[in-house]
Amino acid sequence: MQINIEKLEAAVQELKGTLKEGLLATSIWDRSTGLSLALINPQPAADAMFTELTKTLNSTLVDSGFPALNRYYFLDLEGNHSAMIIRHGDDLLQGILMNSLKVNLGVLLSIALPRMLASVEKART
Repeated sequence: MQINIEKLEAAVQELKGTLKEGLLATSIWDRSTGLSLALINPQPAADAMFTELTKTLNSTLVDSGFPALNRYYFLDLEGNHSAMIIRHGDDLLQGILMNSLKVNLGVLLSIALPRMLASVEKART
């Protein structure tokens, strides 16, 4: 995998600027090694857990006759928290932990998500 880490870090900072105080943590990591490449308030245990959860979720969908997981999934969590996991191809995952009272879902889905997808793609060299 060839990736420009500086561009990934810039993408994470742009996400922080878009979600402002609603962004609690984010990490972009290599699925095969678990190595974080760009992050804010890292959660390494969550990275490992979401790697396995994503793999299990995708195989469960396919085994149940559903379409496979595409680019992301969203979790509504207790305590006014939410999480989004973004699949940046088959090699990278990104987790985003948010305060759901401070993040506008429309901004997340129509601005932040498309920008992250495009920025990570541009970081590939």
